[in-house]
Amino acid sequence: MEHNRHGRCERGALRDRGPHPRPRSRPRRRLPSRRRLPSRRQRGAVPVVLVFPFIEYGPIQLYLNHGYAYVAMDVPGTGHSEGTWDPVARGEGEAIHDMIEHVAAEAWSTGAIGMIGMSDYCWSQWNAARTRPPHLRTIVAYDGATDMFRDWMDQGGIPVQGFLSTWLSGSVLVQNQIDGIDFHIGDKHDFVYDVLSHPLDDELQRPRSPFWELPEIEIPVFSIGVWGKAALHLRGNFYGFERVRGTKQLLVTHPDSFAAAQRYYVDEDFHRTELLPWYDHHLKSADNGAMDKPDVRFYVNGEDTYRSASSWPLPDVRTSTFRLAGEQSCAVHSLNDGTLTETGPASDRASTTWSYPDPEWMAGVTVLDKNGVPDHVARVNTFTTAPMTGDREFTGHATLTLYASTDQADMDVIVKLCLVPGGPGTGSPIKVSQGWLRASHRAEDPELTSDMRPFHLHNALEPVQPGKVYELHTEMLPLSFLARAGDRIRPEITNQDSLIAEAPMTHFYGQRAGTDPYHHDRSHRSALHLHERPRPGRAVPGAPPGLPGVTQK
Repeated sequence: MEHNRHGRCERGALRDRGPHPRPRSRPRRRLPSRRRLPSRRQRGAVPVVLVFPFIEYGPIQLYLNHGYAYVAMDVPGTGHSEGTWDPVARGEGEAIHDMIEHVAAEAWSTGAIGMIGMSDYCWSQWNAARTRPPHLRTIVAYDGATDMFRDWMDQGGIPVQGFLSTWLSGSVLVQNQIDGIDFHIGDKHDFVYDVLSHPLDDELQRPRSPFWELPEIEIPVFSIGVWGKAALHLRGNFYGFERVRGTKQLLVTHPDSFAAAQRYYVDEDFHRTELLPWYDHHLKSADNGAMDKPDVRFYVNGEDTYRSASSWPLPDVRTSTFRLAGEQSCAVHSLNDGTLTETGPASDRASTTWSYPDPEWMAGVTVLDKNGVPDHVARVNTFTTAPMTGDREFTGHATLTLYASTDQADMDVIVKLCLVPGGPGTGSPIKVSQGWLRASHRAEDPELTSDMRPFHLHNALEPVQPGKVYELHTEMLPLSFLARAGDRIRPEITNQDSLIAEAPMTHFYGQRAGTDPYHHDRSHRSALHLHERPRPGRAVPGAPPGLPGVTQK
């Protein structure tokens, strides 16, 4: 394997170059970049993969060894770039647009530009692509949001605190100070105030969401989601795949945590199998079969198998409804130990009432048992099915319809859906989806809402009257899991996160105190709705490289 000494690093600067194809003018500013070129014996005009510097840009040397140049850019207001830092704003996307066109004109470039990177770098891919740079040929969007407000800033209208603090304070402000760049430069310190002072999807928030311009993207897009980072980015990968208009593929991969998602992205076998062939095809016109793969591939949790489909949502799904009920399931120690059933409500009046904050909560909703072991469900509401009588696959979308009231002026609903393996020694519950909704944010967009996918407006607050029952539709994240015979399904419903199990995607709780009844009777049919599909006959051939323990058929 060749090492970094075979690449060459240089620093360049971009200034406004006069007339631009877009009608609006850009401010003149200095935007430094760093590029890595292949070794001299591989030199000549080369295609380019544009990348943004942090730690999530993949195995650089692999691409250098295959004749690509890597270019890293300080976006406005960061590093040594001039301007104001306004992350994922359209203006930042336009700056990236200009850098792409600058790089395309370099003598060592073929003019064929692609973009690469996960998480923040993936945001930049969606953001740049919506500005339609003429020389941007493709993006491979691994693990990245498209709607900053709904995907991670204010999920369901509930402000995210944990990730914002970790990312903004640590990765941006403190790191800049360590690097000798005062965080007042570029007004980076103002971002947190902007976010917190705009709790609605308004004129400041909306330009930060490429979501609204995804239909403008007509270049080939390979959208790669990760089940283990669903709470941060997965929604964006699905919407990104669905809304762009060009050639596209969707792959949802198996890593089950934030750390595993990052490890997978630096796995050279993964890049050789999935990303490199895509770039070679679209940037070098290689006839390598990259486009012969199914349009949609996804890992089925609980089955350890990749499967495929022609579209998302899958064409063969139907909706299965599980209703909340007050009878005890005798399956878990929780606040109520309610049941989840596919039969109708048996009572004319039934509800589950609970008060908060629970006096036993220690780390969010998590408590410690007598041995000091964290218990994440003992002090939350649960509704558990009976053991499955046969194997059932749930792949697609999910929504929770909850009839709820409160004695307060507002209420939050935080729901986590778990697959509970059956039988002794079969493992811990697996989180397969989750969702969030603040009652005052319950208004839905009629054009973007579907039966299984509420899309909330978040453009105004709707008052909540204490004691009144409201029908709340909570959007849950896409899912795919196999519930085998003997397994159970369990939604956990509360208004606070576990600061252990859900970190870093935890939400601001504040000083909430009150009592919320959840109604589940003949007049208030609270229910979990899941997309279910028939059991397919075979798994996907040529599944992507797996981590230990993953079966590929």
